[in-house]
Amino acid sequence: MSLTTKRALADSFEKLLSKRSFDKITVKDIVEDCGVNRQTFYYHFHDIYDLIEWIFQDAADNVDSESLDYDDWTSGLESLLKFLQDNRMLILNAYNSISHVVVANYIKKGLHPYCAAIVRRQADDMKTENTQENIDFVTDILTLSASGLVINWIGQQMRSGEDTMRSMRQLKIAMNGSIQLMLRNLSENQQPGLCREF
Repeated sequence: MSLTTKRALADSFEKLLSKRSFDKITVKDIVEDCGVNRQTFYYHFHDIYDLIEWIFQDAADNVDSESLDYDDWTSGLESLLKFLQDNRMLILNAYNSISHVVVANYIKKGLHPYCAAIVRRQADDMKTENTQENIDFVTDILTLSASGLVINWIGQQMRSGEDTMRSMRQLKIAMNGSIQLMLRNLSENQQPGLCREF
């Protein structure tokens, strides 16, 4: 029941957002549209920002990972871009009116599983042993690179998704062979006190 109510509140918020800007929507508007009282809203969410964060989290959690191709991380990106385009008003309002951080965290969380799967497969194909710390570090590099391109696209008001896909294909080409090289460099230079050299 709790999840159903949360989704109903989210649906009401998104419906209102298609008609007016974020700063013109109040909790009162949402509960009236949803047909619940304010207490119900505050039982589930601290405020509207919390509701938006939950919408992003719910979307990330409900991606059908079975149907996506982890061999090709651009398939995960295409699913993410589709969600962003389908929810353009929400994304742009969140990005422009609230906080870039909420949107950026959603993008990173959405892309991370694909990047992690790619790095893990590259690591498995190597003859040298890789630590989980090195794999996580390279995964972060790939995730931040890909999410940076998506966030840049949102910052340009999501004008052309095709430009972002072209950039992602270029990133994929640039990363071809680089992932194993980064893992190998980290593995070969793994030594205690490495940070003291900086």
